[in-house]
Amino acid sequence: MDATENDILEQLYRRYYGSAVLYTLSLCGSQHLAEDIVSEAFVKAYLSLPSEIPSFQFWLYRVCKNLWLDHLRRQKFQAGEDALWNLADQDTPESRYLRSEQNRALWHAIASLPPLDRELVTLHYFSGLPLNEIAPLLGKSHAAVRQRLTRLRHTLKQRMEEQGYGL
Repeated sequence: MDATENDILEQLYRRYYGSAVLYTLSLCGSQHLAEDIVSEAFVKAYLSLPSEIPSFQFWLYRVCKNLWLDHLRRQKFQAGEDALWNLADQDTPESRYLRSEQNRALWHAIASLPPLDRELVTLHYFSGLPLNEIAPLLGKSHAAVRQRLTRLRHTLKQRMEEQGYGL
């Protein structure tokens, strides 16, 4: 890589690293593993970037998910939710966001969702991806993703209200 390519990679890294770690954390449940996967994903995504993609962020998330699936196959590792539950106690950029009691309760509600639902919520609300980019990443239709997200918002709202938080 020449100096210009290094600058581009550094800019992409600064812009997308945090959201990619959060997304990958929603998949694997381990802060350290998520960071390792994202670091590897940046290199792989940059080196194998097709000439036409909807966005680098979309491509990066796809690479992260594939690396996570590769890790599962290699390690036969079953992700636990303990790391997600303990995220609020770690000193990371994500944990600083989650420090308030309501945000922590919401994060616990999200962490209790099934993995695919947790991934959908993380991609849309924390990573800011539009539904038309999330649908192919999850292998679902746009309509199915939109409907599932609507149901998830209702479920999360109910769970928060049950805990005394009005949303």
